[in-house]
Amino acid sequence: MSYKILFVANVSRDLYNFRVGLMKALKKKGFEIVCIAPKDSFSEKFIKEGFRYISVEVLKREEKGLFKNILLILELYKIYKKEKPLLVLHYTIKPNILGNISAKLARIKSFSVVTGLGSFFVDKNMMQLALKYLYRFSFRFTERVFFLNREDKELFIKDRIVDHNKAVLIKGEGIDTELFSTEFCKGYLKRNEKFIFLLIARLLWDKGIGEFVESAKRVKERYPNTEFWLLGTIDRANPTRIPIETIKDWEGKGIIKYLGVAEDVRPFICQSDVVVLPSYREGIPRSLLEAISMGKPIITTDTAGCREVVEDGKNGFLVKVKDVKSLTDAMIRFIELPKEKRSEMGRHSRKKAIEEFDENIIIDKYLEVIQEVLDIKI
Repeated sequence: MSYKILFVANVSRDLYNFRVGLMKALKKKGFEIVCIAPKDSFSEKFIKEGFRYISVEVLKREEKGLFKNILLILELYKIYKKEKPLLVLHYTIKPNILGNISAKLARIKSFSVVTGLGSFFVDKNMMQLALKYLYRFSFRFTERVFFLNREDKELFIKDRIVDHNKAVLIKGEGIDTELFSTEFCKGYLKRNEKFIFLLIARLLWDKGIGEFVESAKRVKERYPNTEFWLLGTIDRANPTRIPIETIKDWEGKGIIKYLGVAEDVRPFICQSDVVVLPSYREGIPRSLLEAISMGKPIITTDTAGCREVVEDGKNGFLVKVKDVKSLTDAMIRFIELPKEKRSEMGRHSRKKAIEEFDENIIIDKYLEVIQEVLDIKI
């Protein structure tokens, strides 16, 4: 008998990039995998991997309003009733809240994966209170809720958003340490002799991009032989997005080099000396996992999700949140470090990626919980 599992998210690109390893592992175990997300350039990749794909455009974050939310609940309900899966895995806010309701109505078991708390959880506001209530309501209908870091899990339990018996901790969504490896960079000649700091993220203020730019100004005054690269997409549906005009202004002034969007970030990581992410809060940041897996030292903030990836002074530096001076000082420390010390920190990064964040560790945890909840032998 072939078992079926549905994966539901609001962006096909993220669903593919972050969860394809788990999908492949489940397929090898005999599961039929169906991917549900809005259509984009990554949607065809699901089919090439041997997965079925269903486009649901109303899953997009910009599709807002009560009518659109009701429409999404009904559309997912119809899909769940037709597909009759053993399990649905929901990722990101809309699927976690509205998808759980659809699954309950269709009498289908579901998991929720809290990939991060987003901009609404950085500062207290009315939207945060509303989201907490909606999460609390929808998590009554899900079998398990996965968290990518301990602080998010403890916050949801403390605020009674989720029952502690349902909460499961995994360390991020894992990284393919063979794909993101130091071997990829061997023989990859560094074409730029300048010291390069690289930030990979969606172009949001909450990612600390403003602090990155201000630090770049200060560092360049003292060390002109440096470059600051920014790689990432503009998230037009996010309230903390940075306008493209602002990015172009920074680039025009020679502060940063904007690299746009890349399907493969590995060549850029190879070219960099240090990968930076001064985010205000994360689940577990994918860009940092990619960086440490490729043996790069990192700078990130001492906050939820980010601090899990860094052992301060060993494979990188932790800095204060929203603190330009702290970030600037860390950048200067890296520039002034002997090359061998930076290489040693990179080796610690690679070791940490393999021992703690390899995707096989995360996949094994998923399989364990799936077996427990569905009461089947995998």
